[in-house]
Amino acid sequence: MFLTRWRTALTGGLVLGLVFGLVEGFSLFAMAFGRDLGLGRGETAALFSTFLLTGIVAAPLAGRLADRFGPRRVVLVSFPVFALGLALCSQATELWHFYAAYLGLLSLSMAALTVSSQVMVNNAYPEGRGKALGLAYACLGLGDFVLFSVLGVVVREAGWRTAYLVAAAVALAGGAVVALLTRNEAPHPVVREVAAVEPGLFRRPAFLFLFGAAFASGAVDFIVFQHVAPFLVTSGHPESTAGLVLGLAALGYVVGQLGGGGLSDRHGREIVGAGSAVVFALGLAGLWTFTAVWSAAAMAVVLGASVGGMVASRSAALGDLFAGATLGRVSGMVGAASIVGAAFGTWIGGYGFDRTGGYGLTFAIALCCAAAWVAGLWLAAPRRVNSAAGSLVRSAQ
Repeated sequence: MFLTRWRTALTGGLVLGLVFGLVEGFSLFAMAFGRDLGLGRGETAALFSTFLLTGIVAAPLAGRLADRFGPRRVVLVSFPVFALGLALCSQATELWHFYAAYLGLLSLSMAALTVSSQVMVNNAYPEGRGKALGLAYACLGLGDFVLFSVLGVVVREAGWRTAYLVAAAVALAGGAVVALLTRNEAPHPVVREVAAVEPGLFRRPAFLFLFGAAFASGAVDFIVFQHVAPFLVTSGHPESTAGLVLGLAALGYVVGQLGGGGLSDRHGREIVGAGSAVVFALGLAGLWTFTAVWSAAAMAVVLGASVGGMVASRSAALGDLFAGATLGRVSGMVGAASIVGAAFGTWIGGYGFDRTGGYGLTFAIALCCAAAWVAGLWLAAPRRVNSAAGSLVRSAQ
């Protein structure tokens, strides 16, 4: 019964786990190819930030494709493109080669896979949306943990070129599994003209505040997953330990998604989102203060759980506020904001390190972003939509 009820959520989670597990581990690749090619952390961070910034264009386009052709079709076409981009990285000998692969192939395919999986899950669960998205994003965290651990070992033992080829093979295999899991689904009709977006929708306060909250939470997310490992290496830990700690942060993300999604269904997106931000601040302070291996591992779990809670609340709030025929395009726009925030979080860590030799500036900015996330989510007010829906249900009874 569990697998039947939550099959779509788990399928969407498989897509997210593969995509983010293979892309968010960029820092593991970058520390290795940066040494080989003589690149500074600022240069590799700029590469990844630029890649993420292309999502400003890619995510809205991906949302439109999902609305028109259906998320399943978009996912199945995008996986081979995603795998090709990873494989080409294994052949890079110059920095611009990475730019060509990441901006030319990985950007659009990642956006298409991410937005389509979100639409797939959001539209399948008008009730229990928070739990469904929590399950999906918990799979993302589990994918991060497994793939960070595996790719970290491959980078160390066989080199970053082999690791990119392994990542490409994993992407192709994952696409085949998704095709099997969704083979019995009713085909989504191809829409020649997608439903028109409500006039002024992208100027509505709820959208603008959620857009801002997505930027802030994206920055927090990528500051954790792109700069915790380099911070630990700078603090004197070996790269293998940093990779393990990053994997533990991904496990914490699973806990945050599962707990945050269900709790937000019961207690509201704002309450859970704000609580997650408080936990994030405590975890970041602990990581900065206590850098022994055991304490760093514990704080990484706390940070991962807090980010998971934020993303669970944000994704469910998006469905609460904008569910319907145009959800793909709204998801694409909000996704673009999250991507820009992620690019900022990635860039500021590399820039701050190159300018100051440490991560104090980056962590201070992360705390400011966490506060902005709380303000944006609260002002977007998904609680008002859920309150109105609850009143209609009670009146019908």
